[in-house]
Amino acid sequence: KILSCLPRYVLRMTNLRHIGVVSMVAAIAYLWSPKDRIYRVQEAFRDTAPGEFIEINGVRTHYTIQGSGELIVMIHGLGSGWSQAFGDMIPHLTKTNTVLAFDLYGVGFSDGTSENMDMERIVSHLAQLLLKLSVRTKGLTVRPFTLVGYSMGGAAATGFALEFDSLIKNLILMAPAGVKVPIPVEGELIKIPIIGDLLFQAVAPFIIKNQLPRGHIKGDDFDETVKAHRHSNITARTKHHPGYVRSLLSSLRHFPLSDFEEGLRQLQDKSFPAMVIWGDHDLVCPYESGSKRILELVPRIKLHTVKDSGHDDLSESLAPDVSKTIADFANNGG
Repeated sequence: KILSCLPRYVLRMTNLRHIGVVSMVAAIAYLWSPKDRIYRVQEAFRDTAPGEFIEINGVRTHYTIQGSGELIVMIHGLGSGWSQAFGDMIPHLTKTNTVLAFDLYGVGFSDGTSENMDMERIVSHLAQLLLKLSVRTKGLTVRPFTLVGYSMGGAAATGFALEFDSLIKNLILMAPAGVKVPIPVEGELIKIPIIGDLLFQAVAPFIIKNQLPRGHIKGDDFDETVKAHRHSNITARTKHHPGYVRSLLSSLRHFPLSDFEEGLRQLQDKSFPAMVIWGDHDLVCPYESGSKRILELVPRIKLHTVKDSGHDDLSESLAPDVSKTIADFANNGG
């Protein structure tokens, strides 16, 4: 659905007489681009980051760790960054817990890379971050913790929990991706090398901004301050972060956003407590079909339905209540 407006917009914005020339230039750039490139966040933009930075294999990762008590680790969704996804939740969670949140490669203020943003890459990123921070936290990050994943981060958290189940005290999925959904033609189109790159680079900011109302129960009438801030963030990232759009496209191509049911099914055999939190008006990761399928795949999982909530409302207007639900589950043994 994020790409549903792609063909009409491209036809309006693209001069058809120049498609051949532009495609040729894009093809050359694609074929000659280095395969191990790092896309650095521009310095002036990086200076506005609210968190700290740590280098992992030469790539700067933006993160925050704050609070005290047992650890909660949080993985954000597609293209949002931790400060946008969890900025309203962290002040509530740190009243009872230590919280670690980080930006995936190419998102928020973390540098991007030319490597595929697939499950293996994201799981490895978190594993290396936890290890890097273990000395500073006196081993807190390598002892069992509560892992929270939001949207795409829900599928990523599942992948991490399956790989490192001894580190998981509790698993909490917020409106998770990973359940099978039909992929529109536009979604298949962007997976084509060169052509997909060209189209997505041209229209990604427009698509992202126009998808924001779908995340809120009030549609386009959600909080104007939040809306202005989100639009500003998208503009800044596409302008000052050369890895941002590449990361989005790579995630859409290589991450199992709608094809991770086998992974979710394996949660049934794990011993750690698991809960899924879902807004009953979610249109991004649809509540009705998604929650039903999750319960079929993982009968033991606890479903917590948040009434009158869209996808993004969970972490914005309803952040206090959702944070309390997470803290209660994390601190009371599931």
